[in-house]
Amino acid sequence: MMRIILIVPLCLAAAACGGGDSGTNDQQAAAPATIPAGTWNSEFEVKAFRSTDKTTPALKAKEGDKEQASICVPQGQSERPPAGLFTGGGYDCSYTNSYIKDGMINASLVCGRPELKGQINMTVSGSYDSDSFEANVESTSFLPGNGDFTMSRKVKGKLSPGACQPAAAPAGGATPVKRPVAGKSGQRGG
Repeated sequence: MMRIILIVPLCLAAAACGGGDSGTNDQQAAAPATIPAGTWNSEFEVKAFRSTDKTTPALKAKEGDKEQASICVPQGQSERPPAGLFTGGGYDCSYTNSYIKDGMINASLVCGRPELKGQINMTVSGSYDSDSFEANVESTSFLPGNGDFTMSRKVKGKLSPGACQPAAAPAGGATPVKRPVAGKSGQRGG
């Protein structure tokens, strides 16, 4: 009889503790299966930028630089949206890996820029819901000469209501529309 008295409270406690996960599961269930199609307005901010080879970085950027871009995610391209949604303007990228599903964003991209020889590897990790996303983008360059760098950026996106028509885009992504943020030139990389 004593064992039953001890087991029942333990079972009830375990059930109560397990109930805390349902709130998390409900939040994850609220996110659509893929990023919704439409026009996304993304804001990029450089959080860290440094040389990795102790020379002047080949990309002109600094901590605090901001950029905005408007990207169309067409219907049928939600599982692998145009790379510009996460990378910003000036990059030509292709996915090497991606898991953008059920509220999670995890992707790896190989990118280039017209003014740089070599490649820039980017990893994107974050989350999304029905009308917004937040992600961290970590970039590392692999250039044949001097100027290698690493850069960390925070990206936030907001979905505008209504459908969009994608512009003709290069192979790696969308053609973003750059809009400088007040007080910033918008010309610096990012």
